[in-house]
Amino acid sequence: HSGQVVFDYDKKTLSVVVQKDNRDSQSQITDPKLLSGGERSYVTLSLLISLGECIECPFRVMDEFDVFMDAVSRKKALETLIETGKKYAHRQFIFITPQDISSVTPSPMVKIHRMRPPGRLNGQQTLEEAMA
Repeated sequence: HSGQVVFDYDKKTLSVVVQKDNRDSQSQITDPKLLSGGERSYVTLSLLISLGECIECPFRVMDEFDVFMDAVSRKKALETLIETGKKYAHRQFIFITPQDISSVTPSPMVKIHRMRPPGRLNGQQTLEEAMA
């Protein structure tokens, strides 16, 4: 994927053009509603990373950034976020996700804090337990 942001200062609008592959202009998407949920999440994340490079902020927090992404997009998104975090080591990055992050290797620059699953009250079941 690649893309661009188009600013129309006269109309005070911002539009996003997403190139889904390198084949031709037929694969350009200008209406975000035509993207799948995962593609929208990935495009939004890409836009936020790009904007973050222009904004001086000591920390960045991304909550459920990988919602609706498939496993391949999620892995690429995590790699990109970690790479960006290492590039801007003078800033603190916090990524919150309920998804599997077993592909992420902790290091001196990458800390992982896992929360325990929420407690169940009065015999509540998870969806998996209820379906069994």
